[in-house]
Amino acid sequence: MDKEAFFLKRIQEATSTKEKLFISAVYLFAKKGYANVGIREICSSLNIKGSAFYNHYHSKKDLFKEILDCFSAMINKMTFSDEEIDEMATRGDIRYFLEENMRKFSQITNNTLFYTILQIILMESYTNEQAYTLGKNNLYYWRRGYTEKVLAKMIENGSIKEFDVKMITAEYYYALKGLLDEYLLHEVWNEDKSAIMEKITQHIDFFVNILKK
Repeated sequence: MDKEAFFLKRIQEATSTKEKLFISAVYLFAKKGYANVGIREICSSLNIKGSAFYNHYHSKKDLFKEILDCFSAMINKMTFSDEEIDEMATRGDIRYFLEENMRKFSQITNNTLFYTILQIILMESYTNEQAYTLGKNNLYYWRRGYTEKVLAKMIENGSIKEFDVKMITAEYYYALKGLLDEYLLHEVWNEDKSAIMEKITQHIDFFVNILKK
C-alpha cells in the first residue's frame, strides 16, 4: 500500500474528528512542509469547517506538538530497559546486541505513520527548534548512550576488545544514521530497499569483526 492510500485508509478508520485532523496533518506536513500547510487546507482535506479544528487544537503549533509527542512515545518503544542492557552486557555477544538493536528499531520503522513523522522531523529540524531538539536527542544521542553502557560492560567482562567506547560508538552510529537516511528515502519514494538492507547488514558485520576477540 502506498503512503497516500495508507493515510486515506487511516482517516476513514479514524473514530474521531481529532484523530482525522492529526492523520491528515501528518500526511500534508510530510508532503508539503509544515510552513506550507494551513489549518484551512487540513480541514478542507477532510471536508469539515475550519471552526471544527478549534474544538480539538488551539493552533497549528499545538497540533504539531502533538505529532512530536506521538513520535517520542513511539520511539520510546525502541528503548532497552536497564535489565535488558545488563542482560546484553552479561551475554557478551556483540553481534547479538547490534542485531537485536536493529530489530527493535525495525519494529517501528516499518510503521508508515512512524517513518512519515520521522520524515517531518528531519525536514523541520532545520527551522523548528522543537523538531531539532527531538531529532538530535533521539536520533543521535539516545541510542549512543545505552550502547556505550553495553560496550563498556562487555570490555569490562572481557567479551570484546578494548576500545575508546565513545569513539567506536560514535563511528558506528554516525555511519548507521547515513544508512537509515538512505533507507527512509527509499521508503518515501516507494523504492526497493533490499540493497540498503544489505548495506546495513555489512555495516554490522564490519563492527562485529572490529570488536570481537
